[in-house]
Amino acid sequence: MTADPVSAVFAALADPTRRAILARLAAGEATVNELAEPFPISVQAISKHLGVLERAGLIVRTREAQWRRCRLDPTPLRTLAEWVDQYRRLWDERYDTTITQPSDREITMTRTFDAPRELVFAAHTQAEHLRHWWGRGNPLDTEIDFREGGRYRHVEHAPDGSAYAFRGEFREIVVPERVVQTFEFEGMPGHVAVETLVFTEHDGRTVVTTTTSFDTTQDRDGMVESGMAQGVAESYAALDRHLATLR
Repeated sequence: MTADPVSAVFAALADPTRRAILARLAAGEATVNELAEPFPISVQAISKHLGVLERAGLIVRTREAQWRRCRLDPTPLRTLAEWVDQYRRLWDERYDTTITQPSDREITMTRTFDAPRELVFAAHTQAEHLRHWWGRGNPLDTEIDFREGGRYRHVEHAPDGSAYAFRGEFREIVVPERVVQTFEFEGMPGHVAVETLVFTEHDGRTVVTTTTSFDTTQDRDGMVESGMAQGVAESYAALDRHLATLR
């Protein structure tokens, strides 16, 4: 193998023929001629591919009498998987929004932000921050009276010229830990949900857990089918960008 095994494995896997050879060897050892059978290329060309795989440590070639057999060595794949996994964990911890349905009238969303709790709480409760991210990063008109019994109204202006208005009332505020508020899309008046936002800090990063309770299962399902997941992802991505400018 080369001094940089991860690069060698990536390079070896970049070719579809070499990936197909590995898939065949995963089922058991094979000779060069056996490996060449499914492909419309010469045995010599297959041998060149095998050389790349061997230098990457992905296969081992042995000789039995006049036959040269090849077998898969999965060790470099485990090394590659471990390398990828560290970034998968980083993405999961910092950027992915987890969305679950704990009951037939609830949706829970969990997201981690790379910022302290006080800042993330402010970004959720102050107009000067909300206008940068709440409407998926689109222009946002916002009015907010942040106190128990106070109200808010956000109007998102989409690129196609459409405007979407949302409103609600703050029922409970515990700075910087918790907010309970109502949520209503003005395009569907009367369908009022209750959102509970909990802010928890771990090692300088903040986990925001939002549980939304609906009056009916139909209301919950309508929210899911409306494209909520994409909208949340776009808004939280905009919040990530905004928080980065404040650190």
